[in-house]
This record gives sequence, C-alpha cells and structure tokens, in this order.
Amino acid sequence: MSAGDLPDPRRRGLFKAAAVTVILGAGLAATQVRAATTPKADVKYQNTPNGDAHCSVCASFIPDPAGGGGPGTCKIVQGPIPQNGWCVLFAARR
Repeated sequence: MSAGDLPDPRRRGLFKAAAVTVILGAGLAATQVRAATTPKADVKYQNTPNGDAHCSVCASFIPDPAGGGGPGTCKIVQGPIPQNGWCVLFAARR
C-alpha cells in the first residue's frame, strides 16, 4: 500500500465534524419541537387574562395570520390560543 492509498486524516476529521454537527442539530430541533407542544394543562393555561398580562402581549404569542383578532398560536403552548388567555409562562413582549 502506497502513501497515496492511505485515508486522508483531514478528510476523516471533516466527516466526523459534519456528523457531530448533524447529530447536535437534530437534537436541538427535537428539543424545539417538544417545547412547542406543551399541553395547556401543564402551564395552567386559562382563557382569561391575569390582570394586564394576556397572550396578545406575550413574547411567545403568534397572532392569527388571517387577522381579525381571532385566536393565534404560541411558540410554547399547544393548540389555538385566544388573545385574552394567559399561562404561567407569560413573558411580556419587549
């Protein structure tokens, strides 16, 4: 076997780094998917505001894309989210 037939260690290192990146990226994506599917009961969700705190002013609230003030969605909580709802994960939009 000549030196030209030996595997290039730089190439092998590049493949290892790429594999680690793919594995870590998949792990982060799975974590984000799990976070986006938290049931309402787990966050003590209620359909009424808590004082001035309500979903429409929360950093995680995503308004209804059709507009009109209908329910939106949440980056964290499962299901349709009315604008006047509230949960323990409320964080005011800055």
